[in-house]
Amino acid sequence: MSSKLKKQKYISALVILLIFTSFHGIAQIDEDVLRLEFSVGGNHALSSGFSEGYSGKGFNIPSVNLGAQYLFTEKLGAKLDLGFNRIKGEDDSFKINYTRVNIQGVYNYSKLVGIKDKSDFKLLAHAGPGYTFVRPLGGLKNVDQNYFNAIIGTNAVYALNRNTSLLFDVSYVHGFTEPDVYTPFTDGLGAFNGSIVTFTVGISLSLSGCYYCN
Repeated sequence: MSSKLKKQKYISALVILLIFTSFHGIAQIDEDVLRLEFSVGGNHALSSGFSEGYSGKGFNIPSVNLGAQYLFTEKLGAKLDLGFNRIKGEDDSFKINYTRVNIQGVYNYSKLVGIKDKSDFKLLAHAGPGYTFVRPLGGLKNVDQNYFNAIIGTNAVYALNRNTSLLFDVSYVHGFTEPDVYTPFTDGLGAFNGSIVTFTVGISLSLSGCYYCN
């Protein structure tokens, strides 16, 4: 066999190896799961967040959550999400737009409660810090509130197929502030300065591969 032919074979083998490595690398990237989450539902605003003489309804609608979740491993991940909530007064005298943004850690605790690896049903815990923007409606002035928060919650996820899952979420959002910051007292009329619990249902869509898909 001529040296020229050997050289061509070596080059061909090298090209094949490079192509294989490239496709393998692409497959590895595709296994990194990025998910888009969207859910809607309602909320309950804790009474401690209102000024004296004001209170919210026991259950308010809507609550809307939109976020992106990335799983580093099968168990651990992170998410960034935005939540919008409408809070209404008992006598409909005022309404409040409560918006939050949070960055959170995600943990798959399915195995801890006996759910098998290949099950279509999974449980995910999530928690992290964020910031809240409260905007009362109805012409109220000087009652806008901005404050830090922390969220903790759990997702129940049921896979419909490799890319789409049903999402059920319950979360508690704690506001790091107190109603007595209103000075004078009248500045707090119709405002909300506290914590909420949200209940939402929606979908989770895989945008990049299904190695860790539900």
